[in-house]
Amino acid sequence: MAEILTLVTAGLKPDQLADIDHIRYPRVDYIELQRLIDLDVLDYTAYNRTRLGEFFRRLETQLRSDLYLAMLGLLRRHRYCLSFAMSERAGIPFSALNHAFPGHRPLISIFAAWSTRQERVITGLDLFSAMDVVIVNCQSLKDHFLKLGALAEHIEVVRYGVDQCFFSPMRDVEQQIDLVMSVGEVRGRDYKTLFQAVHDLPMKLLVAASGSWYAREKNTSLDVMVPGNVTIAGSFSRAELKGLYTQSQFVVLPLYDVPFSAGATVALEAMCMGRAVIASRSRGILDYVVDHETGILVEPGDVEALREAIEHLLAHPEEAQRLGRNARQRVEEELNLDTYVESLARILNAHL
Repeated sequence: MAEILTLVTAGLKPDQLADIDHIRYPRVDYIELQRLIDLDVLDYTAYNRTRLGEFFRRLETQLRSDLYLAMLGLLRRHRYCLSFAMSERAGIPFSALNHAFPGHRPLISIFAAWSTRQERVITGLDLFSAMDVVIVNCQSLKDHFLKLGALAEHIEVVRYGVDQCFFSPMRDVEQQIDLVMSVGEVRGRDYKTLFQAVHDLPMKLLVAASGSWYAREKNTSLDVMVPGNVTIAGSFSRAELKGLYTQSQFVVLPLYDVPFSAGATVALEAMCMGRAVIASRSRGILDYVVDHETGILVEPGDVEALREAIEHLLAHPEEAQRLGRNARQRVEEELNLDTYVESLARILNAHL
C-alpha cells in the first residue's frame, strides 16, 4: 500500500484518460508524480459517487475551498504516513481538520494562490503550525508567509512547470500579422488597463476571458468598454489554444500586483510555444518572466507603459521572436513539467 495520500483538486475526463499519447491533452502533474513515487490519489471523481458529493461540488465552486475532499481525506488519513494536498483549496480545510481531530498525520500542502479570506483563516486558526511543509510557486509568496509568522524552514519554493512536450512550437501554423492574445479569467486580469492600452492601435486582440482550459469559472462578462479591435472569446480546447498561441505575435497578461504567481500558467504555455510575454510586474510573475530576456514587464495599471510595450513588439517582430526563443529555452531548462514533479517527489521522499 502507498505511504502517501494525495488530495488533488482536479479530475480527469474519460477522453483525457484515453488520450495516452497526449495529442489532445497535456500531461497531468499528479499522474507524472505517481510515476516517480508511490502514492494514492483522492480527486474530484470521489464527488460523483454520492449526492452529498455532487452538492458539495456545486457549493465549493463558490466557496473556493474543497471541504468535501478534505473530509474524505480525514477519514482515510490513518492508512498513510503522510498527506499531501496539491492546492490550498484542500490544504487549508484539511490542515484544520487534521489538527483538530485525534490521529494527526504529517501534512505537506501546495499554495498556488492566496486571498485575504484565506489569510484570515490561516492566521486566525494558526494553521501554518499545522502544516509540516508549505510549497509555494514563487519567492514573493514565501516572503509574504514569513511576514505572517510561518517558519522559513517549513517553506519550499518550487516553481511551476507545464508540459513542454505538449506545448511546443507548431511548424505548420503561421503567425497572423498584428494578432495578439490574452488569456485569463475576468476576476484575475486587469482588462480595463489592457483595453485602454490597445484602444485604436492597428492590431487585433483576442481575449480568452474564460481563462485556461481547466479554469473553474467561466465568467466572461466584462464591466468595461471593449474596443472595436478586441474580440472576447469563451473557452478553447487544448489544441485550439496551441494553435492560437502559435498564430499570435505575442501574449499580453495584464495582472494585478499580488504575491502569488497569478498568470504563471498562461505565461509558461505561451513561452513553451515560443511566444514572448508582456506582463504586468506583479510580484508573483517575477519568477517566470525575465524582463527583456523572455518578455517585457511593465508596472501594474500603467496604461501608457503597456501601450508602449505592445507597440514596440508590433513594430519589432524580430525582438518578439528573440524573446520567444529565449522563453522556450528557459522552459526547457528550468520551468517544465518534469522538473516540477521531480522537485515535488524530492520533498515528499524527504518527509516520509
